[in-house]
Amino acid sequence: MNGFALLCRVQVLALVNSLAPERQGSKRRSRTTRLALAGVVAIALGALMAAYVALMGMGLVAMGLTEVIPAFSLVVGSLAGIVFAFMKARGTLFGLADWDHVMSLPISRRAVVASRLGTVFLAAIVLSAVFMTPLFVVYFLNTPADPASIALAVLSIPLAPLAPVSASVFAAFGVTMLTVRFRHANLAYIVLALAFFTLIFVGAYALSFSAGTASDPAAKLAAFGSVASAMGAGLTALYPPAAWACEGIISGSALPFVVFAAFSLGVALACLEIMQRLYLPINGLLASKGGARDRYTAERLRERRSGASPFRAMMNKEFRTLIGIPSYAFNCLFGYILMVVVAVALSAMGMRELLTSGVVDGVEITDEAVRAYASRLVVLIPWVYVFCTCMCPSAACSISLEGRSAWLMSTVPVPPRTVLGAKLAANALPAAITLAISAIVLVVSGEAGALQGLEIVVLGFGVFYLLITIALSVDAASPNFAWNTPNEVVKRSMPIMVTVFGGMAAAFGGGFACWMLMDTLGAAAAGDALNLGLGVACAAAGHLVFRRLCHRTALFTR
Repeated sequence: MNGFALLCRVQVLALVNSLAPERQGSKRRSRTTRLALAGVVAIALGALMAAYVALMGMGLVAMGLTEVIPAFSLVVGSLAGIVFAFMKARGTLFGLADWDHVMSLPISRRAVVASRLGTVFLAAIVLSAVFMTPLFVVYFLNTPADPASIALAVLSIPLAPLAPVSASVFAAFGVTMLTVRFRHANLAYIVLALAFFTLIFVGAYALSFSAGTASDPAAKLAAFGSVASAMGAGLTALYPPAAWACEGIISGSALPFVVFAAFSLGVALACLEIMQRLYLPINGLLASKGGARDRYTAERLRERRSGASPFRAMMNKEFRTLIGIPSYAFNCLFGYILMVVVAVALSAMGMRELLTSGVVDGVEITDEAVRAYASRLVVLIPWVYVFCTCMCPSAACSISLEGRSAWLMSTVPVPPRTVLGAKLAANALPAAITLAISAIVLVVSGEAGALQGLEIVVLGFGVFYLLITIALSVDAASPNFAWNTPNEVVKRSMPIMVTVFGGMAAAFGGGFACWMLMDTLGAAAAGDALNLGLGVACAAAGHLVFRRLCHRTALFTR
């Protein structure tokens, strides 16, 4: 039991530390401060999400749909746990970096799996509490407060995510077993996962827009109420245990809720038993797949070497690194998908429909105003792509990702400009191509003119190029080669923060300045000139930063 408690403690600390990874060897006070700040940010975000969910509950009460809240609460809480479990299953349950070390511990396999699975369940329960508690508070403030119903609602918070999270773990296991049979298992896993999250993003956007097309607030509330009712009805139809829980909470009857609790706990225990039986096969398969390497003969190596320059070979290495680390790919590839999704959405929806979809509530917009706003909003589209391009900063932390193999790059017989240029090109080239594709889609659909299409490419790439070279300089000045997992440099390293937060500030600040300039001068042409001028200036500044970086960087001596 002591060994199991120790494993649970290690898993919880690892999950907490992943929220604010610190460089190895840092002082205890520094780590404590970093975790405290991460805790403050997490509490603030949790409070914000809870307030938003509470407002949704109040909207349901205002429409007379109070009885829908319990089912809707179960939907929201379960979905949060499902997404988290699907993301964390690989790397927490299977695909471990130290699998051989874990299995050599004098602890049973069931205890190892239970400690890791318990961490996933605990995180899902915390997320469910954030989403479900405000809804139940709103529900009981507007219905007779029966002590039995309140007790059952409180118990439903930790029980609700157990079965859905177990199903999500099985889904992650199935996807992993499917993709690991491919030659490029990581790439297949990344493609399927990105497709899954793209569908979620597009579905949420379509739901929001369909509710926003109503002409007045009452119609919007009705649309939201119908969606919430459909979600509740769909959940109880497809997932009968949720109906048992809702019946127990609404009526205060213990019997249906006991059946729901037994089902949830039974599924969770079955998940534990099945996963511990499959633990060795899946991890053994992943370990053998990850350790496999192509065996090249001397003749084949000469053929490959003769067809590629050092610069091209290093670019290929960067691409392979990107698709070889799932967390790295998830953080840096979704921005490319987002750019194309935005272009397709704007082309399919139209700017006029956006303005008349109820975004500005209570304001009647005339046709003349629609034309005026549409011409100005088109000029702001490039700033949307500034935000999107900064969501794919693969080059920002590429030096630190060399890790303990950095000495190999430092001994390559090429100048630093070649090494750094390959890292930059592996990020800048896909960004430029994606911007061009998005611009072409918007121009062909007629939602943007040729000038605005040019602005998307020039401004989007210019700001991105400046920020990514600054981030690369920060990483080169103080690289972190002592990381234990790639997440330490991929998720919250300083270069990543420079790119992401710098891109957000540039997008919102630049868009606001562009709007104010057009409003002051009364001409959209002023915004066009600002976009093109800033894009060219940022690209030139980024090139100067890169040249300075190449002259001052000695790979990788720090």
